[in-house]
Amino acid sequence: MLRTLLVSTALLAYTLPAGAQTTYASTRDTLRFRETTQFRMTLTMPQGEMPISMELNATMSVVRLSGDSARAWFDSLALSATGPQGEQRPATDSALKRPFRFSLDSRGRVTNVSAPTWPASLQGVTDLSHQFDDFFLRLPAQPLKVGLAWSDTTTLTDSTADRYSRWVRATDYHVLRDTTVGSTPALVIGVKQKLGVKISAPIPGQQMRSDAQLNGEENGYFVFAPKTGRLIGRRREGKLDGPVKASGAMGEMQMNQAISYTSTMDAAK
Repeated sequence: MLRTLLVSTALLAYTLPAGAQTTYASTRDTLRFRETTQFRMTLTMPQGEMPISMELNATMSVVRLSGDSARAWFDSLALSATGPQGEQRPATDSALKRPFRFSLDSRGRVTNVSAPTWPASLQGVTDLSHQFDDFFLRLPAQPLKVGLAWSDTTTLTDSTADRYSRWVRATDYHVLRDTTVGSTPALVIGVKQKLGVKISAPIPGQQMRSDAQLNGEENGYFVFAPKTGRLIGRRREGKLDGPVKASGAMGEMQMNQAISYTSTMDAAK
């Protein structure tokens, strides 16, 4: 699922001390994050437009284990979706505390190992299995400092018996300025990303499949504390659009899909 944030902290000039970390902390503390994401989609069909909206509010915990292994889970989760069938607010209690398992290296690169099996109440509403794919800032090999710029490209392919997805993210990073969050010195890192997505999946409740090919852009920033090696916040907003084909026993239908989203994420106590 797509997500982003905008940290509302006073941006104060601060010189980071020599020897500050440019990697994630390896301590086994449990880190907590609060996220809000708003998602809007318009599906344009021969019959007209179909608007769909969704909102996610969640708190999550992440803990690094031995080596590069990590575990995460939802502590709280609220979802609402509005579409042709009206508003849905699925029960989420049984989704809490179910563990994600992934590797998280010192530069923030994530490789999924396993995701929870989600309760039936969430099926057809959202799939949270890839919540942590691009959750963390991917750090460069060089020490972070104001003015540093770097680029990164990732490709994620996911395939099951009846579903296929491929996400390509080409991202440019630029350290914009110093800041402090509370008493913690940090850096604001701007992000500009180009996205390419291919998705093929069954349409819930119908004997049909959809095949989508979307392209778009995302802009935002991370707030990262090099001295402590901690992610403090993130803001994102983005847009995607492209053709969608629905096919089944009754034939094919060509549509267009336009998506916009905003997301905020902050470290929580």
